[in-house]
Amino acid sequence: MENTNSQSVDHTQELPKALQLGGLKISVGDRELLSDTNHTIAPGKITVIVGGSGAGKSVLLRTLAGLIPRNGPAIKWEGTIQSVHAQDTVHPTPANDEQSELQNGESSPETAVTGQPRIGIVFQQFALFDELTPAGNVQFAIDHRNDRCTRPEQTSRQWLEELGVPSRTPVAALSGGQKQRLAIARTLAANPDIILYDEPTSGLDAASGARVAELIRNTHEAHHRTSIIVTHDYETLIPIADEVLLLDSEHHQLIAVPETDWSQIPSRMRPVQVSAEDGSSTTVLQRAFGHVDSFLASTGATVVATARLPYDLLPLFPRPRWGLRFFAHYLRLVGGVSAWVYLILAGLIVGFTGTYFTFRFLPFRLYTQPLLIDELLASIGFALYRILVPVLATILIAARCGAAIAADVGVKQYGGQIDAMQTLGVKPRLYLLIPIVLAFMLATPVLEWMAFTSARFISMLTFSVTHPDVGPFFWEQHFFRNLVPQDGGWPEGWQWVMLKNLACGIGTGVIGFYRGLAPKQSASDVSNAITSTVLWTTLYVLLVHFVIALLEF
Repeated sequence: MENTNSQSVDHTQELPKALQLGGLKISVGDRELLSDTNHTIAPGKITVIVGGSGAGKSVLLRTLAGLIPRNGPAIKWEGTIQSVHAQDTVHPTPANDEQSELQNGESSPETAVTGQPRIGIVFQQFALFDELTPAGNVQFAIDHRNDRCTRPEQTSRQWLEELGVPSRTPVAALSGGQKQRLAIARTLAANPDIILYDEPTSGLDAASGARVAELIRNTHEAHHRTSIIVTHDYETLIPIADEVLLLDSEHHQLIAVPETDWSQIPSRMRPVQVSAEDGSSTTVLQRAFGHVDSFLASTGATVVATARLPYDLLPLFPRPRWGLRFFAHYLRLVGGVSAWVYLILAGLIVGFTGTYFTFRFLPFRLYTQPLLIDELLASIGFALYRILVPVLATILIAARCGAAIAADVGVKQYGGQIDAMQTLGVKPRLYLLIPIVLAFMLATPVLEWMAFTSARFISMLTFSVTHPDVGPFFWEQHFFRNLVPQDGGWPEGWQWVMLKNLACGIGTGVIGFYRGLAPKQSASDVSNAITSTVLWTTLYVLLVHFVIALLEF
């Protein structure tokens, strides 16, 4: 008897899961999108959710996927979103319940609640990781499945072959159709309970849209997952639907549309007229207070992020392999060859100007230079090592590398890759913030050393050309006099230089990450994030040098 029950449970777990909404309420600001909605989306079927423009389809999709917090600044929701197992057996209905069964239309299968669903999304903009190969995108999903104890359904190569995605073509070079197939392959490889399709035919002509609809239907039949399509393109996608739900903007409900009424859907999809406040009615003072509030809010968020930074930096990679891969990506971004050239040129400039103009504009140079030449060289060496090169190098790293990080993370936010990570159960800080900070901690001292090495070289060359009578040996003897102890060892003050490098590098990485992670509605938001990152990281670096200089000297 026990064996029979266990077999029944195992068989139940293989069945597709339904999505149960309990008392779901969604509001955007003062506008209500859904009001106390209770509905169970059928398991193992394709359910198409349609609605008029502005009805809130995208907000609903993101809420179902768990991408919107319950009490966000603009969007709030209440209720429960759970996955349920549909039993393949139904208890016999007593005779006195026959009438109620007929009134309900059909007997509902018995369900067993399983809790928070694992939902995969095929995003409208695909949200693929461009720095990974097509196989890498799929393997990332395989490695972050909810249950890694079981063998994956297919390998990454097999998923690509099944969906017809070339494995050797870079992701950025794939066509739109190939990217969509890759996005479907990645979503299926994560073994989700439910698959959401976000406007899969948006921007496509009728023929391309029909091919996408056929692809969804064929994929669904092959893998038999509960599929939910959120779309406005009802003409293309309703033919493949098993059920249709209307997001009714008038009654704020999800209403099941019988198949006999599908032809009436166009007349029931009413666009929502959102009354916008006239911006001209706001005074200059009100707008100023709004900017102050926004600044204080962002500053408070920065303070909170700084306070929890030690916790965020704990190396808790879900998969060390992928943590190291993202670390390598950001190390190339922060400390790659272009950064070497950038810092070496900066070192050449500061080394040349610091040496040449010190001797060129020395008062009464003809009389004082023979007396002060050794002291000047010692002062130049001290200034380059302890002050000039560290300040210039960290400012340039903040501007160049901070902007690169803000751009990378900002594009991931705008392109949906951050959301894709979250749907795979990965917190962005684990594969982005931690590798970014580690990359800065390693790259910043190395880049600063390159700048100082080039500054030292050009200083020696400049002095040798302008003082051929004493030459490079004299420069070598006095340049390091105030730096290297007589008994050898590390240069004096190297701890302060390292502290500046690490403090500036970590702060630059954190600022770039959080500025890039802020919500992005357009490409201009990414550009603004880059600009603000350059500003804030530069100010931060100057503040670090000011504070450490007070302590150091």
